[in-house]
Amino acid sequence: MFKNIDFQLKDYNPTPPSLVCCTEEGNKNASVKVDLARLFHHYYLDTRGYAPPDPDLARFEHLSLFTTDKEFRVRGDGFGTGLAFRRSTSNQLGQAFCRWFLYEHLNITYFAHMDAVLNRPAHPNSIGHEVFRVSPGDAPDYLCAQDRSSVFLAEAKGRSKSISFKNAEFNKWRKQFDRVGIRDASGTLISAKGHIVATRFATEADGKKVKSKLYAEDPDSPGETSLREAPQLANSVIALHYAELAAKIRQPILSNSLALNLQVPPEIQFPAFVWEFLSPPLSGKRFVGGFYPGREGIAPLEINLNNERTVFLNQNPLRLDLTPATFFGVEEAIFSGLCSIARGGDELAKDLPPFPEIAFFDSAVSVLRDGSIVAPVNYLSPIGLRIY
Repeated sequence: MFKNIDFQLKDYNPTPPSLVCCTEEGNKNASVKVDLARLFHHYYLDTRGYAPPDPDLARFEHLSLFTTDKEFRVRGDGFGTGLAFRRSTSNQLGQAFCRWFLYEHLNITYFAHMDAVLNRPAHPNSIGHEVFRVSPGDAPDYLCAQDRSSVFLAEAKGRSKSISFKNAEFNKWRKQFDRVGIRDASGTLISAKGHIVATRFATEADGKKVKSKLYAEDPDSPGETSLREAPQLANSVIALHYAELAAKIRQPILSNSLALNLQVPPEIQFPAFVWEFLSPPLSGKRFVGGFYPGREGIAPLEINLNNERTVFLNQNPLRLDLTPATFFGVEEAIFSGLCSIARGGDELAKDLPPFPEIAFFDSAVSVLRDGSIVAPVNYLSPIGLRIY
């Protein structure tokens, strides 16, 4: 399922290749499609430590607050009635849109919350770049990485009021980049490329002429020289990104090791359940993870086939209204690599195998380049317990 959102860019030179074809009149009046399953996937990774509130991608909890139009339009005059709920919902969706935009159109795969970056101790033997707080106040939301060397700062905003690159609010958001700094091993302040992604959510009360719109700007943080490569920082971002995924698949020791930069002794092993995807385009691909029951809370029916495969059906296969259980996991080779990082340190992030981009094939399935997957459990068959 897709919805459309308008967008406008500032200081992106050149324009991201994926947006060139849908840009009109010099980055104005352009729109882009949003895969709602992927938007939910980013929202889940960003906000939920464990189980999502409703694991069915087709029932993304905030979608009920939007109309059924092809464009994003909030019902009534805003998200709910209470001011606190409206602000919280706008911020959560703003962060989901930020991660979605940077992932889809700027090839940024890994995200670490800034508070986790600032609080994460460096390895005693590490030499490289460091992120530090310059002054109190709101800092950018994320330190993110495109690959094992390129890192960026990112700030996400979401609101129902008007947004403009020229208004006072946007200028306040720019100043957040002044509150953190990056320095190299010699103590020299380094300037890093940043991204501000602010999403204005139009409401029914605004009228049809006002549309939801995403505003993206490409500022730099203060510094004496530009940041070229920062493998240590990128490795930290990757470790923090996967720490949250490890928590979701119930691997607390692995999660804590990645989050706190603590190496586990060799005798610590990681037992995990492996599943195999049964359908193209992921036939034979294996993932580590598990499932959450459907919204009725009923565990699925486990059936052993003659070919020794196990499949899952709804508890009552005669009923077509029951929702399937939802699988969440991470690709097996990547999971194995994370266990190696936990034992050997962040620098082993360079050995994580890449996961290819998977083209859209089902609105109930989302697979990201970090190897994480959300899908109906019917697509997968359990292989068995493995020790890593």
